[in-house]
Amino acid sequence: MKTHFTGALGEDEAEQAMCGTWFGEASNTTGDWLRVDCRKCLARKPKFIKQIAEEERAIVDQMGDMAAFMKQQEGATP
Repeated sequence: MKTHFTGALGEDEAEQAMCGTWFGEASNTTGDWLRVDCRKCLARKPKFIKQIAEEERAIVDQMGDMAAFMKQQEGATP
């Protein structure tokens, strides 16, 4: 059985690997590229890394917006 990359997903939460392979009972998953041996996952590694980085940037931006909003609300409260 191949070991697939799960990325930011929790290893127990995913039903499908990022490469598109559906998991079975004996499927192996990891977030550590050194342990991945699925050829599809390895071939798509640059794409997955870029995708994860974009998602993380969006989360950071959203957190910054939330912090700015909270700061504004804090200043508006008498």
